[in-house]
This record gives sequence, structure tokens and C-alpha cells, in this order.
Amino acid sequence: MTVSIAGFGVLGPGLPDAEACRRALTAEESYQGGAVRAPLVEGLSANEARRCPTTARYVLDVGRQALRSAGWEAAGVTTVLSSGSGDLEILDKNCRALATAPIALSPTLFHNSVHNAAGGYWGIATGSRAATTSLSAYDDSFAAGLLEALTTVAPGRPCLLIAYDLPPPAALAQVRKVSAPFAVAFALSMDAPAGSCATLSWEWGPATGEGASCMASPVLEALRLGNPAARCLPLLRALCNGRSETLSWAYPEGGALRVATLFDA
Repeated sequence: MTVSIAGFGVLGPGLPDAEACRRALTAEESYQGGAVRAPLVEGLSANEARRCPTTARYVLDVGRQALRSAGWEAAGVTTVLSSGSGDLEILDKNCRALATAPIALSPTLFHNSVHNAAGGYWGIATGSRAATTSLSAYDDSFAAGLLEALTTVAPGRPCLLIAYDLPPPAALAQVRKVSAPFAVAFALSMDAPAGSCATLSWEWGPATGEGASCMASPVLEALRLGNPAARCLPLLRALCNGRSETLSWAYPEGGALRVATLFDA
């Protein structure tokens, strides 16, 4: 099966947007990381923006980037949101509140604690009523999200994949390590719009012993390994360099997702 990538968005260390990502990944060895800019919040009222958690802000930022890159409106675009750990900052705050007498759990924090909260903010900010799926598969969450998006997209029904993960608070960092904030979005279509970044040919099947696709730069490889959403970096590298290659994401249970990036001659 083939699917086109009509655009993408990214936000991570030294990668404030898709254009910066293109420059960084076409000169991979010179990448040194850097600060992560604050995510932008568009489409929310002042009250909603105050309640919007940081995870949802990353989702809104990269999702909007990908829509603009593809030239799409949000209405009618199905979304798949994938995160290895969800919002660990809110989890930490809720656990502390429950462990402190008297218990005073914030309604806003409780409201934002569900795994699909970011999807809810996406619908509010964009006005989209299209279906949204939120999933998690720990360190394999990007591959799980990509597989879900690839099986969701259909003729006349584009899909936006958004993957995100943020470092946890200190108490949770002892058991869940995420090195740096990272979020990415891919606009997927089966209608092969003109100007698409690439066409993907993909398959899911038994693992054949191949390892996961890696990055040549030690700094980028550390970022890839340090954040579940950053497992997308080999795919971003192929897109930014116009490189046809076969990428793989193996699952611990033995399956593997293989994706070939194809470009017009």
C-alpha cells in the first residue's frame, strides 16, 4: 500500500519548525541540538489557553505546522495522537494532591489527566469534528501511531499523525527517562497531492532480525533513543534529504513496520 506525506511539522531541541529541521537533517553531522522554543497556542480562548497543558500545546503547534505545510484545513482530517507516557507533569501533580491532607484535587488537572485530553484541545482549537484516536505503546509509540495512521487514511479521508513526549518531573524521572521535549506531525493522504514531500510504501509483518533505523549523528541518535516521539527521526531525515530508503521499526513482540520512502525522479 502507498500513502503520500503532504507535509510535516516538528518541534524539538534546535528544531523549531519544519524548515529548520530540513536544514539540520541535510547536514546531519553538524547538528548540535539547542533550546526548544515555547509551543504556540492558536484557536483557543484566553480561558481555554490558561487551562491547556503543555503536552496539548505541543500537539497544537506541530499539528498546525503540518496542516499549513499540506495546505489543508483541519475540518475533515482524522487525527491519530501517539505518546509514550502522556502527561507526566499532570500525573505527578495529581498524585501529590492525593497524597496530601486534606485532599484537594484540581478539577482542571483531573480533566486534563486523561490520555486523550490533547485530542480534545485539538478539536476545540481547530473546530474539527473528525475522528481522533489517542494511543500509547511506551517506547514503540511512534511506530504504533504511524501504523494506526497508515491503516486509517483512505481515499478522500486524509489523516494527521501527531506524536509527542515531554520529560517528566524529577520524582518520575527516576523510573521514566525522556531526555528532551519532542513533537512531530505528518499529514498523510492517499490522494497524492501535487507537491507531496514523499510517497510511502509500507508493510507490517514478522521481524526478520533487522534493527531499528538509526541516525548517523551521535547527538541525533541520542535524541532518537531518548524520546519515543523522536523515533521518527530516520523518516524525517529521508524526507529532508529526498532520499529513497527502507526504514524499519521492530516491536518487542516480534512484529515489524517497514516503510519505504519514494520520491519522484
